[in-house]
Amino acid sequence: MLATDEVWRLQGGNDFNQYQKSGGSDPECICFQKMASQGHYGAGGGTKQGIYLCTPGGKFLASINSLSGNAVAAVLERGLSKWTTEQLGIGTTPAATSTPSHRWEWSYPEHGLVLKQTTRYLSDSPRPLAERDKRFNFDFVWFDPSEVMMFIPSQPVIGMEFQLPKTLFERFACYHLIETAHGESGIYHSNEVTGTFQGKVIDVKPGSLKIQVSGNCHSLSNRKEYRGLSPAKQIKIEFHGSFLFDRLDKEFDQFELIAKGRIFNSADENTSSRSIGWYFKLADPDKPAERLSPTHVHAYGTEWVKQAPLPLYNLKPKNP
Repeated sequence: MLATDEVWRLQGGNDFNQYQKSGGSDPECICFQKMASQGHYGAGGGTKQGIYLCTPGGKFLASINSLSGNAVAAVLERGLSKWTTEQLGIGTTPAATSTPSHRWEWSYPEHGLVLKQTTRYLSDSPRPLAERDKRFNFDFVWFDPSEVMMFIPSQPVIGMEFQLPKTLFERFACYHLIETAHGESGIYHSNEVTGTFQGKVIDVKPGSLKIQVSGNCHSLSNRKEYRGLSPAKQIKIEFHGSFLFDRLDKEFDQFELIAKGRIFNSADENTSSRSIGWYFKLADPDKPAERLSPTHVHAYGTEWVKQAPLPLYNLKPKNP
């Protein structure tokens, strides 16, 4: 059985002070921490990232944190051998309840706008990308129903051009148009991004509305880190797309947005740089994997996203 979870929550439960000592207090977190403390990182606070093999009861078998397929295969073989040759009992005392105190997915915006995001590096020449640069990553973007209506002009007519609200621009610019093709990245603060997000009405019908969107974004940060992560020093981005809106159900039938950017290693645009691209499309609400929360949903700063009791997330990022 494969299982994944948000690293910080699984390692920390709902009490960051407890996490600093030995782990959190959510029942499934405690179960994981007791098992993982016997693995490659040992007991106590700190990261527990890696691959773990255990029994359904939580008894530890083997673990590793490696990018080597051969090394992982060897650990799988060792865990399987232990499973078949030893008498394995229950590893931990079952919790009274398995209900966690918080899940970001509980704030999933039903009848809102949910986009699936793909991020990848782009080639700057006719030559194909190096193998290490072919990495890509997924994320999701959430807007609740009230934010959905911010995409729609109050009295649309064909040819009408309008500026979309700053709230929508910053949702993309601060938390999603970031360098995550290689893995994780810090976010940008609102005063670190500038740009425009414009719409143009293409077609108006009694039941539907088609709009083209375009814009640009310039992100520049001198901060060292946020939650242990620093955003790219500077990114210049242009984007365009379109969406089809159902005026009766007040939901999107289609939504596509393509963005292309250039990442600079410093504030000087004459320094080395590379290309990166983002693609956003409607997520499928019927697929559980596409109802996962955005990586930085904790920083959205909206009332409809219920914050975790973990103090790490309650500390709203401050502008420098």
